[in-house]
Amino acid sequence: MQCQLSAHDDGKHHGLLAELDDFGTALWLRWHGRTEVDLMVLPDCGVVAPGLDGEGCCLFASHTEQHTWEDLLEAASCTN
Repeated sequence: MQCQLSAHDDGKHHGLLAELDDFGTALWLRWHGRTEVDLMVLPDCGVVAPGLDGEGCCLFASHTEQHTWEDLLEAASCTN
């Protein structure tokens, strides 16, 4: 499992395990170090990228650091 958060310093990592049938929730693994692992049901992040075709964030609500679409915006601005 790979952490899906952008670079962060808090030591807690999150990996998406599965989308759930309940709209707007997913099953996540959270780990700290090599032995502490939690299985969590978390609501989806509802933040959308600016613009008409705004892409939704693929992480959970109240996550730390940046949204998943912010990486894409930075990459696009570097190539222009």
